[in-house]
Amino acid sequence: MNIRTEISVLVCCLVFFCLSTSGSPSNGVGSEVIALMGIKSFLVDPIGVLENWDEASPDPCSWSMVTCSADGQVIGLGAPSQGLSGVLAPSIGNLTNIQTVLLQDNNISGNIPSEIGKLSKLQNLDLSNNNFCGQIPTTFSHLKNLEFLRLTGNNLSGEIPASLANLTDLHLIDLSFNNLSGKVPIFPAQVFN
Repeated sequence: MNIRTEISVLVCCLVFFCLSTSGSPSNGVGSEVIALMGIKSFLVDPIGVLENWDEASPDPCSWSMVTCSADGQVIGLGAPSQGLSGVLAPSIGNLTNIQTVLLQDNNISGNIPSEIGKLSKLQNLDLSNNNFCGQIPTTFSHLKNLEFLRLTGNNLSGEIPASLANLTDLHLIDLSFNNLSGKVPIFPAQVFN
């Protein structure tokens, strides 16, 4: 090979490498940034608690109201009593490592996103004392690690999904002060201990 051919091959390899590593991330921290920015874009934040959530900052572990694991995965979103309004974005379902979501005592409205049902590691969900309406998503039955579910003090209606009674790790469920109807599913005794 002559020098011109070697340089051409090197340039092609370099271009291929650059193209293959650029673009939208499909998993890991990049997808978590995209999911969190989606959540932020649907919320009204009158006191600026989400102000440092910025796409230009690729590390959401440095953002307020976000908790990360030792290996840098987003495992918690906690913004209780922050005056947030707007709606909870479906992109919350893309926070695949999240274990805790605490958004109680705000003014968030609209339906609870069914995408929350994709959060297989979720253990604690508190959306109490907001203005959520509509039905409890049936996808919550997929939350096999859920231990605490608090949806009290919203405007939820319809029936309580019977499949919630199959969540064997559930220790506490509070659905009071809503407009729910129908039969209450029979929950295992440990839910009420």
